Order: sequence, then structure tokens, then C-alpha cells
Amino acid sequence: MPVLPARVCPGSAWGRSWRRRGGAVNLAAGGAAVVAVMAGGLAAGCTAAGAPAAAGPPAGAPFVYVTGKGGTNEISQFASLGSGALRPLTPANVASGEFPYDVAVSPRGTSAYAVDNLSHTAGAVSQYTLNPATGKLTPKSPAMVATAGVPSGIIAISPDGKNAYVPSGKAISWYRISPATGKLTPMPPRTVAGAGSPIGIKVAPGGRYLYITTGTQCLVPKGSKGKCAANTKANTVSVFAISPATGALSAKPVQTVATGPNAQMITIAPDGTSAYVAATTIWQYSINPATGKLTPKSPATVPGGGHDLAVTPDGKNLYVVNVRSATIAQYAISPATGALSARPVSTAATVPAPEAIALSPDGKNAYVTSEHEAALSQFAISPVTGKITPLSPATVTAPSHGSLGVAVTP
Repeated sequence: MPVLPARVCPGSAWGRSWRRRGGAVNLAAGGAAVVAVMAGGLAAGCTAAGAPAAAGPPAGAPFVYVTGKGGTNEISQFASLGSGALRPLTPANVASGEFPYDVAVSPRGTSAYAVDNLSHTAGAVSQYTLNPATGKLTPKSPAMVATAGVPSGIIAISPDGKNAYVPSGKAISWYRISPATGKLTPMPPRTVAGAGSPIGIKVAPGGRYLYITTGTQCLVPKGSKGKCAANTKANTVSVFAISPATGALSAKPVQTVATGPNAQMITIAPDGTSAYVAATTIWQYSINPATGKLTPKSPATVPGGGHDLAVTPDGKNLYVVNVRSATIAQYAISPATGALSARPVSTAATVPAPEAIALSPDGKNAYVTSEHEAALSQFAISPVTGKITPLSPATVTAPSHGSLGVAVTP
């Protein structure tokens, strides 16, 4: 692991202002401690006594990546400023495969992966080396690795960074990740039984279980008396055990439970004891740490369906993106039960047709993509109340055809 050279501290403050985001930030290269910039104007990286301090995060970290909806076939890359507001890197975009959807960053922050829907019969995962100092992406060799079928577009990476999983057709594509190069090696996929198709996927924080939502789309016009009863059995959450030695999934789910119509994405609380599914309403489950099995909380749902959702690193709040209302909603999470507040604590308008959400590693910012607009919403999150407030500017330019996936470096 490379050691950054210590900075020599001048006798007086430098004329340049240095800004950084609050809270601890782990460097992708090894998690060095962060030193706050003192109010007295000391140069960054120095202690009051003039002794060299531990290296801070690279300028512009954390970095943010956004996939461009079909036509652009690219990933936009951004650095963040002190407030969390984004600015494009140079170059602003890197090429991807055809129709990239989701994008994910490895836990070490040294690799990135984007899921490409190449055609109606095939898909792939584009793989990149991520420079932790500059945030820039460079295609690995090979640049793409095939999926086992047409992917739903979502990718999940295990917390130890050794495995990646992509829902593909009626299967879950599984890849081993090289600890040295970050390259993907396809492994035997796992079949997903049931009436629906795999949509959302998430690995539990402990790395022992994988959760996958399946469903079929059921859109009822506003004011219509139509129902989605015919699709009820297709909307489920399945739990697969993960081998701690190999990363292989269990041959069959250890459990499959029903969830709501239009089941979309799933997320899990940082402590691994609760799971939340975005559907026509928000479904909430307790997780048995020993077995990984789900039990509906009481109540099993709260109003306010959505498409994508994310929990803050401190586990205090859940944020849900709603496509129809073009909003992001904050729900408070009970520290005792993991249950959500009955209604949103706060809401804020997003770009039209919001698609996906990602939070910064310190939980102070949220970023939301738009499927239809060339814009990405950016928000500040209050560390005290969790309230969402648009940054200035409220949006930054995203790919012209719209954007789908978003990821932030650790």
C-alpha cells in the first residue's frame, strides 16, 4: 500500500482556501485518517505543532458516476465540492457498452462496474479501473464480461469486494472479483424460480445473504378501478445464502416471501436487521441475523410507493424516489424496531422521471438521476434532522438522453 509523503508545514497559513466535507472518509487505497482543516488557517495536512498529519481524502472525493440512457452509451464522472455539489471531471464522460443501466463501485473504491443491456437476448458488465486520487475511470481488459441472460440492469457487490451479482433473465449472474486487478470472472449462475422476473438485488451488510425482488409491472391509471391481483404472486423477495468461502449462492432460496405489486428495488439497513422494498407502497421487513429470513414488520407497509430507495449510513433515515410525483421522501427509522415513520418526515422535488438514488458515504448528500432529462438532482441532508434540501444549483448536467444509475465512491 503506497504511503503518501508528509506535507511540510509553513510557518504561516497559505493564501489558498481548502475545503472538505465533514466526517470520517476512507481513502480507497487504505482508509487513512482524515485531518480536519483548522479554523486558524493551517495548511491542509498539518497539525498545530507543525508535525505531518495523516493524509486526507483526495481533492474532489467522493466521486460520483452516472450512466447515460441509451444513445449516449457513456458514464458521466463527477467530483464533489465542499458542500457536496458536483462538478464534471475531465474528461466528463467515458464510453460504456450499449444501454448502460446500473453502476456500482467496489468497496475499496478502485474499480467500477456498469450493467449493459446489449440487446433483447444478451447483456454484459463493463468493468473499469478507478483512480482513487483523481476519480477517473479507465476500461479494464477485457472491457466487458457477458451476463448469463438479458440483465434487469442492477448489480450488487459483496461487502468484502470479492463477488458481484447481476439479475439476468431467470437467473442471477455471479462473478468472482480479482483482489489484485478488480477484473470479473464469470461463475455458474443461479436460477430464479417463480412467476416474476428478477428486478432489484442487494447483499446484506454481513455478506452472508443476498436478497432479490421479482415482479411484473402493473400500472393502473390514476382514478381507475383496475387492480393488480393477477400479478400478486409474481411479486416476491427471495433470500439466497452466500458461501463465505466461495461466494456461491445456495442452489435454492432459503426463503421466498410475498411483497407488493410493482415490486422494484430493495435496500437493507446498515446493521442488517431490516429490509425495505419499493413497490406501490413501501414494504418493511425484519431480518433474522442467524438465518437471513424476513418477517413483515407491523405494519407491513407504509404509504408512499417508489422506485428506488436508500438508507443513511447511520441507519436513521430512509429516502425513497417516486417517479410519478417526481419527489424524494424522507422516512424516519425507529432505532428500536427498524420500522418506518407512518408518513414522510420531509419531501423535496427532484428532476422529472427520477430513476435512482445514491447517498454520499457520510450521509450528508443525495443524488438522484432522471430517465428523461439531462439533469441530476443534488441535495444536502441535515445531519440532525435528516431533512432534504436542494443544493445550489439544484441540478447538474447529465447525459442528454437522460440518466439511469448512480454510484458514489466509499
